[in-house]
Amino acid sequence: MGNSDSLIFVVDTSALVGRLSFAATEVQLATTPALLEEMKRKKLDSVVQMLLNSGKLRVIEPTPSSISAVAETASVLGDLQYLSEPDQQLLALAIDLTKQGYHAVVLTNDYAIQNIASALSIKFRSVGERGIREIIKWKTYCPGCSRLFPKRTKGEPCPQCGTPLKRRAVKKEGL
Repeated sequence: MGNSDSLIFVVDTSALVGRLSFAATEVQLATTPALLEEMKRKKLDSVVQMLLNSGKLRVIEPTPSSISAVAETASVLGDLQYLSEPDQQLLALAIDLTKQGYHAVVLTNDYAIQNIASALSIKFRSVGERGIREIIKWKTYCPGCSRLFPKRTKGEPCPQCGTPLKRRAVKKEGL
């Protein structure tokens, strides 16, 4: 069990691709099995192996209840279609670690992850880029016939008129 002073970075692939240095001995890192596989597919085997061997990186499966909380929030904000299963697991792991008493910070460049993290009061840091400044609620709409389609993804053809669907922010809340 962690304590309020135990900082742990929950990392996605961008944290390693961005060549962020984790040389400090006090740094703790965590990720999920799905993201570990993604890191390996992106040719980060040597970095991942070094972090695993040094004991700095822990691989933890998030709980189903936290995964559900992430999916529900992503659905409300209109980001669910843009959040992969590994992305959802990353956020769920941050929730679980926070419940265990850690000060969890998600390291990611993914704006959808940052948007959901903000809504869930999960701390995050962008890696090498400016992070988001607002929580955004999205709606998918048809620019041809103006209908809204909450369960569809931008680029899909409108079921009414065939025009490619777009996405727009309908509510912004400053951070």
